[in-house]
Amino acid sequence: VMDSLRNALDPRLGEARWKQSQGRVTFGYRFLSEDAPAMPLRLKVEINTREHFAVLGFKRRAFSVESRWYSGRADIATFDLDELLATKLRALYQRRKGRDLFDLAMGLADQRSDASRIATVFRKCMEREGAAVTRAMFEQNLAGKVGDAQFNADMSALLRPGFEWRPEEAARSVSEGLIPLLPGEPWKGETQG
Repeated sequence: VMDSLRNALDPRLGEARWKQSQGRVTFGYRFLSEDAPAMPLRLKVEINTREHFAVLGFKRRAFSVESRWYSGRADIATFDLDELLATKLRALYQRRKGRDLFDLAMGLADQRSDASRIATVFRKCMEREGAAVTRAMFEQNLAGKVGDAQFNADMSALLRPGFEWRPEEAARSVSEGLIPLLPGEPWKGETQG
C-alpha cells in the first residue's frame, strides 16, 4: 500500500517525508498550488496499520476523479457511514481536534446516518480497546474542549473562505443527537448552553 501510494504521488508532488510510529505510517508532501498566485500547500497521508476490523462490515463504493491532470474511476473498499462516524466520535473523545467535532456534526446532519448505530459501533470499538465511556464521561470531556480556543481554531485553516464554523452549535448537535445514546446518566457538572 505504501509503495503504491508513493509511486502515484511522488512523481506529482516530489519525494515525501515519512515516518512510522506505533499504529500508523505518515507521508508528508510540501508543494505549490497550481493556481495563481502559487501558495505553499501541505498534504499529509496517514495509513492506520493497527486496526483491521469493521463492526458493520466493509462496503464497496464507486469513486471517480475528474481534474485537469487526472481522470479515473475505481471501486474502493470502505466502511459503512455509521462506522466512519463512530470512529470520529472516538477521535472526538480521545483527541483535542476541532475537526473531529466538525466531521461528526456534518455526518449527523446527513440523512443517511443513524445515531443509534453510531453509538453502538462506538461502544464496541471502545470495548475492543478495553475502555468503557459513559454518557457523563463524554459530556464532561466535550465540555472541556468546546471552550478551548485551540480546539476551536483547529478548523480555520481547513475551511474555505467565508464558511462560518460554529463549534458551539456543532457541540449542541452532537450532545443532543448522539451522546444521550451512550450508557449511563448525564454529567452533573455545568453543561453547554
